[in-house]
Amino acid sequence: MTIFKMTPRQWLLAVLLSCVGGLWGGPALAVDSPPKVVVVLAGGGAKGFAHLAVLRQLERDQIPIARIVGTSMGAVIGGLYASGMSTDDIERMVGSLDPSKVALDQLNRLELPSRTRAYQQKYPVELEFGIKDGGVSFARGVSDGQRFLALLQALTVHVPPDVDFNDLKIPFRAVATRYRDGEMKVFDRGALHLAIRASMAAPAVFAPVDVDGETYVDGGLVANLPIEVALREGADVIVASFLGAQDGEYKTPEASHALVVANRMLDILIRQNEKRNLALLRPQDVLVQPAVQDIGFVDFNRAAEIVRRGQQALLPVQARLAALGNAWAGQATPTGARSLSFDHREKRIVAIEAQGHRDVSQTYIQAMLSPMLEQEFSAQLAERHMDELYTSGYFDMVSYSLEQLQGDRYKLIVKVREKPYSPHFFKTTLGFSTEVDGVTQFTVGAGYRRPWLTPSGLEFSLDARLGTQSELAARLHQPLSRGWSVETGASWDRNYLPLYRSAIFRNEQNNQKLAYFSQTVQSMDAQLVYDFERKANIKLGLTASAIRRSFDTTIDWNDAQLPSTDLVKYSGLKTQFQVDQLDSLSFPTQGYFWGGSLEQGVSGAIYSGGRLTAKWAHSVGPHIFNLGMDLAQDRVTRDCNNCRSPSQLILGGFQNMGAYRMGQLAGDQLAHLQTTYMYRLTDGGLFNQRTYVGTVLEAGDAWFKGDAIRWRYSGTLFVAVDSKIGDIYLGAARGSGNGYNVFLQLGRRFSY
Repeated sequence: MTIFKMTPRQWLLAVLLSCVGGLWGGPALAVDSPPKVVVVLAGGGAKGFAHLAVLRQLERDQIPIARIVGTSMGAVIGGLYASGMSTDDIERMVGSLDPSKVALDQLNRLELPSRTRAYQQKYPVELEFGIKDGGVSFARGVSDGQRFLALLQALTVHVPPDVDFNDLKIPFRAVATRYRDGEMKVFDRGALHLAIRASMAAPAVFAPVDVDGETYVDGGLVANLPIEVALREGADVIVASFLGAQDGEYKTPEASHALVVANRMLDILIRQNEKRNLALLRPQDVLVQPAVQDIGFVDFNRAAEIVRRGQQALLPVQARLAALGNAWAGQATPTGARSLSFDHREKRIVAIEAQGHRDVSQTYIQAMLSPMLEQEFSAQLAERHMDELYTSGYFDMVSYSLEQLQGDRYKLIVKVREKPYSPHFFKTTLGFSTEVDGVTQFTVGAGYRRPWLTPSGLEFSLDARLGTQSELAARLHQPLSRGWSVETGASWDRNYLPLYRSAIFRNEQNNQKLAYFSQTVQSMDAQLVYDFERKANIKLGLTASAIRRSFDTTIDWNDAQLPSTDLVKYSGLKTQFQVDQLDSLSFPTQGYFWGGSLEQGVSGAIYSGGRLTAKWAHSVGPHIFNLGMDLAQDRVTRDCNNCRSPSQLILGGFQNMGAYRMGQLAGDQLAHLQTTYMYRLTDGGLFNQRTYVGTVLEAGDAWFKGDAIRWRYSGTLFVAVDSKIGDIYLGAARGSGNGYNVFLQLGRRFSY
């Protein structure tokens, strides 16, 4: 028998004949050397789950994959599959993501340090920026992409840190765009998780990635469907999974504003390189094009549906794929020396090295990771500590690698990238509140932080606000050891409020204003602080205050008078504790809060004050329940009869005896109980700005020493949004004695 050797042209003809035979149900033509199949996976966000259907079909048809080339989400799916993950595991692990948490790095409050949570109360607007090189600097993207990077590293922890991608279970290539000159970069070795993350750094969405001194952004800018790369890799047959629309199916959005136009420019750029690559397809290549145009970029919760659409898109090409399978029938599956045993080695961490830091000290990074020293390496433990570094607020990217020193002894190398505007951090605050026949308030302000003034972590902060509530405060915070710190500061606060008749004459139930007053508090303090691992903190220290109240008129009070100006000065001891496990500052759905303070004057005016606050939250589906309690005393003992303290406690307003105007109930003692029911109308989309309707039932009073508590009651109906600029709510309330109130709040909540 004579055996003919086939030229490449003859071989391609044989494949085509095989495909035709498959289409007509005839036998496939056997060839001596089956074709080298390269799979190309396009970018497209959550649409990329359709790639899983293509990979599963190739598995079923027993078609060996010579190489996978992916861009963006195609690099995610392809890289994980090439590393050895099954399609089922990829669908389960990636499809279960919370896009807001993992894709957009939105943090749960409980993940933040206690000082950061306290800072949120002053600055609910999440936008942070800084001054760098004489100009304003912002984050590199809407998302740092850190949580996705950490997930990729956890899923590929079995892969050596500097691996040749040809040595993976399936050889792999990831396509990215070099930021410096816009050239295409094809990653074929290095840290697999970094290569994948660089490929999916969508402009303005995910921050760019630095690899070996170069910065990279999304590969979709140069080759969203990288067929040209597959051809360079020597593909005999390309199986391309394309997530774009057919010609004529694209809907052009109206150029309504600059962001729409900018996004359209990116679409045009990507569409042009897709067209260029589609034109490179040859007759023997297979194009799979699922109908996913209505799928959003972050619709990860629709993974199963997207995979089904991918399966439907395979129907027109199943015969051609079956022909490829027939070409491999009876052939030995290619095997190579691709045994990655990195995860099977025993690895003990004996040293920690930090790289990439500028202002943050290496000592701090090493201290954060010190629990891993002299321990067997654990990917889960490493992921947790890397996340603690990220949530410290100093970095926009944290990753790690292991370097073998000797035997089972390894060095943990932590690579960090500080935020682009570090070390000067700015945040802004705004607030507006108004009531019917009550108080209209407004405030605008900014906060500045400068951490790492010294290698030991000394931080300076400055807060400034103007409006009906004004503030100027400066503080220094010095860490001592893990958990311990000291802080000191000085502040000046001024509030402008009305004095209501009902606060003076207890038996009257009305909202008549007798006067307006300006209350100014100047204080200095120094405190020792202990933080219980982001769960609670306790403070103990010294304080000195001067409280001045200026009235616009003189008021008779039971034959005594409130003077037009009153001043109290004292120095004393102060202790505070706080346990904050609420998932939201103003509209919690889970968790609890306990807070307390005691303050005792030891010189000057005889002052004693204390407060105990508690809150509990629980939810069942969209139904949310809150319970709250507030007990307080704020008393100055004076040498005159019927003198009232200038440091009054106040009730009135939303969730604070809503049927009463803010400040309508005042005294030096306070008791308040409230229960809130909320129904979640919407989840707030990608940014979790949830909308609620609800009701508040309350009982409470504020009164002076010598008076008896007089319980008052209030019921409120409201609609609210837990927004990124702070509280937004509109409410109407009725209470004891036919009291009523209607109020509106935007931004930072006002408190006294």
